[in-house]
Amino acid sequence: MNAIRHRVGIRAPLGNIYEAVHYPEKLTGWWATTASGGCEVGARVELCFPGYPSQLWEIAELIPDERVRLTLLSGPDPWLGSELTFDLLEADDQVFVTLTHRTGSNTPPEAVQYFTTKWPMFLVSLKALLETGTGMPYPDDIRIQHD
Repeated sequence: MNAIRHRVGIRAPLGNIYEAVHYPEKLTGWWATTASGGCEVGARVELCFPGYPSQLWEIAELIPDERVRLTLLSGPDPWLGSELTFDLLEADDQVFVTLTHRTGSNTPPEAVQYFTTKWPMFLVSLKALLETGTGMPYPDDIRIQHD
């Protein structure tokens, strides 16, 4: 299992960031095209990216204004076994968001490389959404390969 980690500093209220990383209606502002589901522990969140199989996540852990952990229940093969943890830390007039993406034991190396490169794009999209009001969710994200 690989652990991919990235960190970004965001100047926005801590509560807004906490909501943005797990409320379905907020996920569409920076990551997915559409999202539906709940926003409490045990709730399922379905993310849709046109042209790709949808992803079904379960909210596994919530520590208000501190941590959100999501576990993938179903989705595209390279994502199987994935777990996402968003840790939030308020310091130095900003909130640091550290994303840890733990991949499955059978995740191919090229998928890990893709995730390692792609997550910074979406974290910058999250930052843009919260600081300017406009993110770059799929399909308006920056492409890192030609499909």
